[in-house]
Amino acid sequence: MRIVALTLALASFVAALPAHAQSTDDLFDPATLHEIRLNVNRRDLPLLREHYLENTYYTADFTWRNVRVRNVGIRSRGVASRSSSKLALRVDFNRFASGQDFLGLKSLVLDNLWQDGSMLHEALSMALFARMGQAAPRTSFARLYINNEYQGLYAIVESVDKSFLTRTTGENEGYLFSYQLQQQPFYGEAFEEPGPYKILFEPQTHEREADSTLYGPIQSLFREANQPLDAVWRDRVERYVDLTQFVTQVAIESFLAESDGLIGVTGMNNFYLYRPGGSDKHRFFPWDKDSAFLIAEFGVQERFEDNVLLRQALQYSDLRELFFETLRRACDLAAEENWLENEIVRLAALVEPAVTQDTRKPFTTEAFFESIDVLRDFARRRPTIVREQIARNPMAR
Repeated sequence: MRIVALTLALASFVAALPAHAQSTDDLFDPATLHEIRLNVNRRDLPLLREHYLENTYYTADFTWRNVRVRNVGIRSRGVASRSSSKLALRVDFNRFASGQDFLGLKSLVLDNLWQDGSMLHEALSMALFARMGQAAPRTSFARLYINNEYQGLYAIVESVDKSFLTRTTGENEGYLFSYQLQQQPFYGEAFEEPGPYKILFEPQTHEREADSTLYGPIQSLFREANQPLDAVWRDRVERYVDLTQFVTQVAIESFLAESDGLIGVTGMNNFYLYRPGGSDKHRFFPWDKDSAFLIAEFGVQERFEDNVLLRQALQYSDLRELFFETLRRACDLAAEENWLENEIVRLAALVEPAVTQDTRKPFTTEAFFESIDVLRDFARRRPTIVREQIARNPMAR
């Protein structure tokens, strides 16, 4: 009887552990297949599915391990990834409860992995960014249940917000913007009025400040970038953007054969823009890598002439050298002890049971395995192909 009582007491103690008994390191552990449960009012869930193209928030209770957060806000999210059957979700822990958080996080994304047959592009891409020493959102995988019904495999993605800024930059008082894709592609053109920038760059902090404060430095960035190259072009532009960081991110996305990133088929896309408080200099953060790993033969300078900022920056020999050196380093780190292929194999084995049972995914389980084979082929061949492209490129000499 004493053993039973002790066991029950221990179970009660574990169930009552506060959120800080776990950490974000646990949540974003890449070796763990997590389980997340959302309890949603039965009247709200049909509305959420019916209005999945809208950003309407609904209340839910969120549970991970022994941590339960009540009255969180959930809404549909994404662009082409939105689905009524397998909902793509944003979770705001403080939407309906001011000051509430989860492991210190104010929000996170539950990515439905709708556009990626392998379901691994996001995690692999962000892992390479981190391996390259670059700031990028953390990811992990989870089985998601809504009202105890299995929804399939999801990626847990760290939101780019103040918590992310603190972790990656050591401060969070600056101006953060989420890029908003438009029908008319944006290639870094200059606009005389701030209006277009207000549409393209949605503020995530300091939302109530004057347009001149929010968008003036962005307008200056692209105005200066579009000026003719001269002896002071770089000095003027680098007041408003970290060109070294920009070129580095472009190079990593180029290695990843990213077709919808900073230099994408639809112009600039899938990034956050940030400038610290008291500074006019911006930097970029990567986001949403479902469209990476397009083909192993992807050109390392695909569409580079389209983007004003990159085209001008690569006229400088040290930035060209940085671009190609970053590509070489990506090749080395991907190929080192077969790191990239081993990550593909490891993650595929981790998620396979959840994928097999995922009846809401928009492709077959056989297609999942085929996509994994394609990814492994990419990992084997991409470093060699990139090195060959560099060797043939006169700009790399």
